[in-house]
Amino acid sequence: MRLIIFNADAGLIVARRRGLFASEGFEVEITITPNSTEQMRGLGAGKWDIASTAFDNVLAWSGREGAEIVAIAQVARGILLPVYVRPEIRDWSDLRGKPLAVDAVDTAYALVLRRILLAHGLDLKRDDYRLVPVGATGPRFESMNRGDTFAAILNPPWDAKAEAAGHMHFGDHREVLPNYPGGVFAVSRAWVEGHRDALVRFLRAWLAGLRWAGDPANRGEAIKIIADEEKLSPEGAAGRLAQLPKDGAMDVTGLQSVLDLRTQYGFNLPMGSDLKRYYDLDYYQAARSG
Repeated sequence: MRLIIFNADAGLIVARRRGLFASEGFEVEITITPNSTEQMRGLGAGKWDIASTAFDNVLAWSGREGAEIVAIAQVARGILLPVYVRPEIRDWSDLRGKPLAVDAVDTAYALVLRRILLAHGLDLKRDDYRLVPVGATGPRFESMNRGDTFAAILNPPWDAKAEAAGHMHFGDHREVLPNYPGGVFAVSRAWVEGHRDALVRFLRAWLAGLRWAGDPANRGEAIKIIADEEKLSPEGAAGRLAQLPKDGAMDVTGLQSVLDLRTQYGFNLPMGSDLKRYYDLDYYQAARSG
């Protein structure tokens, strides 16, 4: 099974380490994506089988280049999306006229950043600032460090690196988007038509890893596994574990909030605005009952 992800979730890490995917008869090959465009374009083209991504990327890419893409499970319980700024920025107004780092200008956290900035009087429609597409969280952090950009959403563990480098935490998404959900697993319908059984077995192994990692009796060992696999401190590993969803069920209310944000900014969805077009619970339910 070929996965393309931004970060490995605790369930995925534990399921690989404990041989749960192997017990279902396959190996998992993981690619860390440099940006959402390469991730979603590759998913639609069949280069990868499953993506772990923000739900907004599903909305943006389903039908965009022909492939119909759907979310199939909730990878994270929630997510923290903090805004960090360079040390010379002392007030939100200091960002006026500045270039800001994002993954892609029209998807996911770029829209979250726009909504946060709007709450502080800065509007992209007025050209109050400029969005620069530099890629995933690591490249955004590096862009700020070089002084090419002056602010970005830097989610964990890059938030700790930002603070160590002297950047300042200005706020996060919760002040304007309290229901914004964590990431999802997504697949293209064209791929899953011929691989339903394999997808159900993948989810079954992942759910077993999720349950094991979420068991309080296994917390210490789970933190050690995550820290070892991801080269994190125990604190960073505990943070990754804290993002573990309760059972992988889709947060439909949260998904709707993402769709609403996208339409608020005037982006037309290629597959229409009916949320049910963008997620499918069948494979998750089969994995849970199998």
